[in-house]
Amino acid sequence: MSDQFPGQLGDGASGPNAKLWGVIVTFHRPDTLVTTLAQIAAQTRPVDCLVVVDNGSDHSARVAAEAAGAVYVDSGSNLGPAGGISIGMKEILKEAGDDDWLVLFDDDDPPRTLDVLERLWDFGHRRHSEDVRTAAIGMVGARYDFRRGITRRVKDAELHGPVAVDYIGGGQLPMFRCAVLREAGVFDERLFFGFEELEYGLRLRRAGYSQYVDGGMWLAEREFHQRTGLDGSRLRTSRNVAAWRRYYSVRNAVLIARTQCGLATAVVVAAGGLKGTVALARARRPLSEWLVPLRGAVHGLRGMTGRQVEPGHNPAKDRAPASPN
Repeated sequence: MSDQFPGQLGDGASGPNAKLWGVIVTFHRPDTLVTTLAQIAAQTRPVDCLVVVDNGSDHSARVAAEAAGAVYVDSGSNLGPAGGISIGMKEILKEAGDDDWLVLFDDDDPPRTLDVLERLWDFGHRRHSEDVRTAAIGMVGARYDFRRGITRRVKDAELHGPVAVDYIGGGQLPMFRCAVLREAGVFDERLFFGFEELEYGLRLRRAGYSQYVDGGMWLAEREFHQRTGLDGSRLRTSRNVAAWRRYYSVRNAVLIARTQCGLATAVVVAAGGLKGTVALARARRPLSEWLVPLRGAVHGLRGMTGRQVEPGHNPAKDRAPASPN
C-alpha cells in the first residue's frame, strides 16, 4: 500500500483476498463525524481502509479522521456529496484491487446496527457468486419509471431474498465492486447535491450491470422507520426542506430525465418540480425562496450543472426526514 494508505482498520475476514474500502464525505460537523467514525470502527466487519473527504477544509475534521485511523483528503472547496464521493472513489481506486468493494457512508447517519456491514459484505459476495454482473448491493433502493421520469417504490410484498433495483439509495450503505467502478466510472461530480446515486445506478443499468438489495434488511428498515403499508400512497417531501435543497432536487431530477427519457419527459418532470414553489409558499418561507425550485427546473432543462446555488448551514428544520423508500 502507498504512504497515503498506511494501515487497515479491519481484517478482511469475509473474503480470502478482497478488501472493503469506505468513503465518507463531511462538511463542517466534526462532532457528528466523530460519532459516526466510532460507529463504523465498531462494526463486526470493519472497513479495511476509510477515506474521509472534507468539503469544508476543517482542521477539526482532519483531527477526527486521523484519530480514527482514516485517510484524510481535503477537497479544497465545497464540492457537494457528488464531488466529494467522486474524489474519494478516485483515491481508493489507485490502490484497490478488482475483487475489492467500496462502501459509502453519510457523516451524520452512522450504521444503525453493529453487524450491518458484515451482513452486506456476505450478501454482496453471495450475489456476485450467483450473478457475475452484480455491480452494487445495499439496504434500500428503488426502480425508475422511464416513461414518467420518476422513481417507483418497491412494494412491501416483494421485500424478501435478493431484490433487483435500478439504484441503491444514498445513505443506505451502498457497496460497489471496484472492478465496476473502474469500468463504469465514478459518481458524476457535476450534480453537486442530490440524486447522484440515482444517476450512477441508471448508468450501471445501461451498461448491463445488476444491482440488488437484501429484501429482509430492507423490510426491517421500513419497519424500524414505520414506513410499511405505504405501497398505494405518494411519499411527499417535507415542507421544511430548504429552498436550496429543492433547487438541486428539481434540477438533477430534470437532468437525469433528459438523459434517460428525453426532453419531453424532462419538461413534465420540471413542471412537477414546481410544486416545491407551492410548498415553500405554504410553509410561509421568504418570498425570495419561492422561485428557487423554478430556477432549478429551468437550469435542468438547459443542462446546467455544478454548484449554482449556495447551500445553507443544514439546520435540523431544513432536513428531510431520513427514512427508507
